[in-house]
Amino acid sequence: MARLNNKGFSLVEVVVAVAVFAILIVPLTTQLIAAVKTNKKTNIKQQEIEVAEEFMESFKACDLNKSSIVVSDGKPSSSQEYVFTKGTPASATLSLPGGETVDYEVTKYNCNNIKTAFNTYNCEITVDNAAYAALSKGYVYDTDGNLKKNDYGKAATGTIRNLDNNQSAIIAGATYAGSESALTQKNLDYGAYEYFQETKASLLVNYPVYYSQYLSGRNYFENDSFKKYTTIKISKTVADKYKVECIVKYEDITGVSFISSEYTADNKNIYYPSTKDGNGIVYSKEFDEEVPIYLLYLPAICNGKYVANDYIEIDNSGAPDIEPKVYIFETAASNIDAKYKQIIESQLGDFNDLVYTSPEDAVSYKNVKVSVNSAGGDSDKLKVYANFPTDTASSDILVKPMTEDESDNVYMYSIKVTLTDQDGKKTEIAGTRGK
Repeated sequence: MARLNNKGFSLVEVVVAVAVFAILIVPLTTQLIAAVKTNKKTNIKQQEIEVAEEFMESFKACDLNKSSIVVSDGKPSSSQEYVFTKGTPASATLSLPGGETVDYEVTKYNCNNIKTAFNTYNCEITVDNAAYAALSKGYVYDTDGNLKKNDYGKAATGTIRNLDNNQSAIIAGATYAGSESALTQKNLDYGAYEYFQETKASLLVNYPVYYSQYLSGRNYFENDSFKKYTTIKISKTVADKYKVECIVKYEDITGVSFISSEYTADNKNIYYPSTKDGNGIVYSKEFDEEVPIYLLYLPAICNGKYVANDYIEIDNSGAPDIEPKVYIFETAASNIDAKYKQIIESQLGDFNDLVYTSPEDAVSYKNVKVSVNSAGGDSDKLKVYANFPTDTASSDILVKPMTEDESDNVYMYSIKVTLTDQDGKKTEIAGTRGK
């Protein structure tokens, strides 16, 4: 029988092995600890930047005139709201080309005890209106941050992302008026369709045979369609304010010849949505000065189908001294920018109630011919832009592509967000917003 070697390791061998292991493990452990620390610092910094950017985006869309501004940290699962208190604006002076100067204001908004997964912060948001003040003297900042003569007119805007509904006319009431308009039918198109159906049915009562067939399911009006007119009216009030209104009117056309003359008598085939501001007025707001106008446009839908033609009109006869800028944003079935969506919802409520597509889609919304015409005033003074092609053959107002609006390069406010942690370390980001 062979003898087994049960000698094992000597003490010297064990000591040497432990020493070698210790020599090898120390740098590995040091590197691991350093990597963990670096990763934590990176995560902390990333979270700080995300919070600061969320605050920045909120300040791009909020009403800066309020004494306190409530913003969210943007976390989808556990969103926290913070109240920023507005400080007293400080005066400053900006030097302009040619030796001119202009005064502007620097305003600070503060909020303490902002908590993240890692730290607690104080936040200061600084807003200055130097660019806005320069505009009053005829200068704007270009994309390189240099002052130059303003070639865009007084109503320079900046992009839709940077606007808020208190400093621009954002009209979604051409299809939906939202809670402020107190409509019985929130969907204007459906309300018009229902009204026309009921009115025509009431006239059909005088023709018993046809009315009996109608009650039995024969739809005499299935090929009827209405015309929708969306009119933007710009005027100046006796109090020297600028007023922007949007009036919606529907005109129905029936193919049932034996009720046609009676239907059109006394404008029975005309429908104005009833609102708190008066028949058809789905948007009405006054501003201290001229503002850009944004129509959030949706093609009209009649009986579940897009109409073949749609009509937008602009009336600037009540404000002959200004050159209004009107932007028409087609929003049907499009991907809406998150901040754009937030601006719409701040004025009109749940976005899902404001955008729709035709369920039958017999005529694609892209094929709807949209004409843009003057309803009064000097159309040459209008600057109109759209993000979709309009029907130039049936329009008397020149509508340019949105990309040709160079005033998108103009900004009115500079914003700086500063987060300070418990050790006094700061994270700063800077940005701009439109008027």
